[in-house]
Amino acid sequence: MGMRDRLRGVGDRVTAVATTVGKEAMNRGAQASRGSANAGGDWVLRVLGTLPAPAAPAAEEWEFSLGALVCHHERVPAVTAKALGSLDSLGAVRFGPESVGFDGEDIPWDKVVRIQLHNGFAAMTTEALDNEIDRIRELLPPIPGRKWAVTKIIDGLATVVLGSLEKAAEQRLDETNVACEIVYRGRLGREKTLRANLFSTALLAHQTDVAYSLVVTAQSMGVTVVPPDPSAMRVETADRVRALRERTDAVAAQLEVEERQSLGPGGDPALN
Repeated sequence: MGMRDRLRGVGDRVTAVATTVGKEAMNRGAQASRGSANAGGDWVLRVLGTLPAPAAPAAEEWEFSLGALVCHHERVPAVTAKALGSLDSLGAVRFGPESVGFDGEDIPWDKVVRIQLHNGFAAMTTEALDNEIDRIRELLPPIPGRKWAVTKIIDGLATVVLGSLEKAAEQRLDETNVACEIVYRGRLGREKTLRANLFSTALLAHQTDVAYSLVVTAQSMGVTVVPPDPSAMRVETADRVRALRERTDAVAAQLEVEERQSLGPGGDPALN
């Protein structure tokens, strides 16, 4: 049972970019990810596996973020969860009948000119992962349990990125098209672009029902969904996955050390 997630034309075929054939494909992909992603990220895959799917088109606002992901961890302190809930700039996807946006920015649908599909796999590089890790360490404020929270945020990011790349064995990963760019009218009618960051792009590539709903919702609002540039350079799938797996394994090992250092005497996150 395959995944209808490649764009081969316009109109109805745009919709097919992000569609999966039933939950079986999603479950199979999640199991494949669980076997290959670092073991420390099992909690991430469990959360994603229970994430409610939005209707297509979305009947109400749907949102999920990297901060919200960490808030689902069973050991996150309540005070830390409250602070993380506002950090959408670390990575967030939000859309519904009124607006659409990434990473803390929301655009009313009547301002959206088009949704541009991109090769989601091309954005997932070791360099991009390292840049996001640095950004997380810089952006996270001095909240209670900060050291522990940093390890879980990075763990969540790395697991979603790698899991999205290894989601389904029969999927051509170098043809994973994701609706990760919004072109909209800003002040004076000038076109502006909002591009999803690494987590948001990986989330859409991993949660194909969410990506499908985003495309269908855009179309229901009369917004054009544009396929990727066919002349865009293809990526070397096997090499990219291998490099990212090696990098995420190294990140996981470092996080394990940092997490042990961040825990208090009782094994819970130290509130410092």
